[in-house]
Amino acid sequence: MTRGAGLHGVQRRPGLLGTVLAFPAGVQQRARIADALRHRADVQFVSSMAALLDALRKSVRQIDTVILPARDEDGSPIERQIREIASERPNTAIVVYCRAGSQYSADLRALASAGAHQFVFAGIDDDGSAFTEVLHSARRHCAADSVMRQLAPIIPASLHPIVEAALADPAERTTISQLANARGVHRKTLFNLCERARFLTPSELLTWCRLALVGHYLDTTGCTLETISIELAFASDTALRNTIKRYTRMRA
Repeated sequence: MTRGAGLHGVQRRPGLLGTVLAFPAGVQQRARIADALRHRADVQFVSSMAALLDALRKSVRQIDTVILPARDEDGSPIERQIREIASERPNTAIVVYCRAGSQYSADLRALASAGAHQFVFAGIDDDGSAFTEVLHSARRHCAADSVMRQLAPIIPASLHPIVEAALADPAERTTISQLANARGVHRKTLFNLCERARFLTPSELLTWCRLALVGHYLDTTGCTLETISIELAFASDTALRNTIKRYTRMRA
């Protein structure tokens, strides 16, 4: 997408970053965002928080990520706007572009509590691959939150910490041993927890969590199954297709 093009004309590229809507705090931030995401995402810039919120409301397409400054144009806090975005667009990752320093820690805690998924720090991780990785991390956090909201009502509360761990880092937690290590327990503990809850085995629970993320990405990003299989560390897209068929009895 060329800069300044309308959202309705977006041509989606492969990749989980998808469409990014950015309200940079100034020219330098805009240049950093444009440079970091060139050829990696479809980026549209807006000139104000009001314009960003308006674009989100009017867009008929999924906006995968928004990038916001730590404060509005007049220096006021943006917690309210973040809560609004998180409520109205729960599948949109929220990234805040801010400065590093202990003097900003209270602001960052407030923004995180309001719903920000990740932070980009000026002069630290706001270039190329580092910036991109922050956005990927925000997308993963957003996906995990969204899927957990849907799974929570149908999974025993005692197993929620296991599910949260599985969703938080799916590419690194593909086995029961890795999941147990992430929780700081022995793998046998996971089996005992599932047995006491009279629920799925840990292996089945882990696989269903991963498939729920696959469904989320298929539904919200427009990515191919091949891209998703790489993002979630399946052995191959064929392996993912076979897992979907075995567990759901449906084609991908």
